[in-house]
Amino acid sequence: MRIKIKWLVLTFIFCLTDIAIAFAQDPIVYSRCERTTAEFELTGDVTVNGVNQTITRTMRGLDIYDILPDVTNFFSNFTAPCDLVLRDSDGTENVIYDCSSNSSQTGSCAALDSAVSFDGKTIAFSVFRGSLKKHRENINSRVLHPDADNAILGLIELPNNHLVSIGANLHFYDVETGKIHAVPFETGVYDSGPAFISNTRIAFTSTRDGNASTQVWGSNTKPGTRIWTMDTTGKNLDLASHHSLSQEQHPYLLKDGRLAYSSWQIFGGLPFRHSNGSVGGFSTLDNLFHIYTQNPDGSGNFPLYGQHSGDHKVSTFGENHNAAHFITQTSDERVWFTDYYRGNNKGLGALIGVMSEPDGQEGISPFSAPIRADMYVPRDVINFATWAHNSDVVSSPMAQPQLTHPSYNDPLPFAGKVGYPAALPNNDLMLTWGKGACSTNVKSKAIYTALGKEEPAFANGVGQGVAMNFMTHLELDTPGCDVGLYRATIIPSNHPSDLEMIVDSPDWHEIMARAVVP
Repeated sequence: MRIKIKWLVLTFIFCLTDIAIAFAQDPIVYSRCERTTAEFELTGDVTVNGVNQTITRTMRGLDIYDILPDVTNFFSNFTAPCDLVLRDSDGTENVIYDCSSNSSQTGSCAALDSAVSFDGKTIAFSVFRGSLKKHRENINSRVLHPDADNAILGLIELPNNHLVSIGANLHFYDVETGKIHAVPFETGVYDSGPAFISNTRIAFTSTRDGNASTQVWGSNTKPGTRIWTMDTTGKNLDLASHHSLSQEQHPYLLKDGRLAYSSWQIFGGLPFRHSNGSVGGFSTLDNLFHIYTQNPDGSGNFPLYGQHSGDHKVSTFGENHNAAHFITQTSDERVWFTDYYRGNNKGLGALIGVMSEPDGQEGISPFSAPIRADMYVPRDVINFATWAHNSDVVSSPMAQPQLTHPSYNDPLPFAGKVGYPAALPNNDLMLTWGKGACSTNVKSKAIYTALGKEEPAFANGVGQGVAMNFMTHLELDTPGCDVGLYRATIIPSNHPSDLEMIVDSPDWHEIMARAVVP
């Protein structure tokens, strides 16, 4: 019996792995957004077995309610304030656009969407401006006591700050002088997602012409975004996507001269290919973002990924297709993007890398595809991390070996989700890793089983305080979702332990990074 106990102890020791940290690296620019670290004292009057009582409970893991930019939260309603940081190769950091120092509930901003010119001399980015609102949710009494009568305590204000924006304008930072010049801000206009197409000219998305999204029967329209081009001086503005029917988001120039971007395809009958369970209903509209390409002048637009593939079906590389967004291209010309379920998952999910098909081809023909979900999928696909997923639920449990992170005392229980890829020199890949559950759509059985704990009551579902109840019952020093920047040491990744930390502070979500090298 003693021998077995010793063996178990040794097994635990050798299966505990620490995160590797990159001490020397390429200079990068990235956005950091304030992470909710506070606990919350929830108090309410509940009825348990016919007895009325007042209960107070300390809730943890509230960063599960933090929101990061995605196709749904594109203009507004994401966590703020967000600063833009220039990080040198030795790790020295300089905040080049400060939103957090003077942020208040009535006035705040988020500096996002950084892009670097080919000569490394200019950084373009967008600043979203507005006020902050606290996350509010109708909390169920069963969050306070599992045996309480099913009742709503009321609309409770939580500590999480989200930006209610009124517009966004483009900025240009001179790396040598440290000076910034900006395109004038206009209330109601959103200029965002800059991408350099030369050292002195950018493509970006804008609402400036009042274009609206396609009307889908039974839904409302939204502001439309189209791709424009402009000199970095703010002059010579030109519309470069007359074909846009709804929204284009976050363009990125590929090595062959094409501009790749995430395109919202909700025209015609496309949303009605899947009913979402109701007769005459349509699919989740915000998931219908696919990767398209065009020439910088708007000609030759063509689908690169997702227009005709993988929706509601798992392809042979291990994932289905939801919203494809946030694009980069590594030195080997592989195009990387995040594929995630909109809205609940912070723009995180699976990281997919594809090699472009020949001109005029989208992917495998219907006559050659081994399964239906492989039709029109590019032939060369890498699913970066099979331990992550793009489903609309919390992350999977962490597989062995157990992994510790310097910000937390307990081993990380969740494998987490990935996203926001960015190319580094020498074919390296940088990405965002979200440590934690990283979804407000909670399914708790798998994680509690993995931890050897009993699944708590009222810890499955969306809303009514389910997410913070789920996190608090874990009784661990672990995040709801803490997002940081990492380098891939192996492609594809075998386990989160093979990621190498670049920057990951417990006080911030680090996102939207780019290398600053000529």
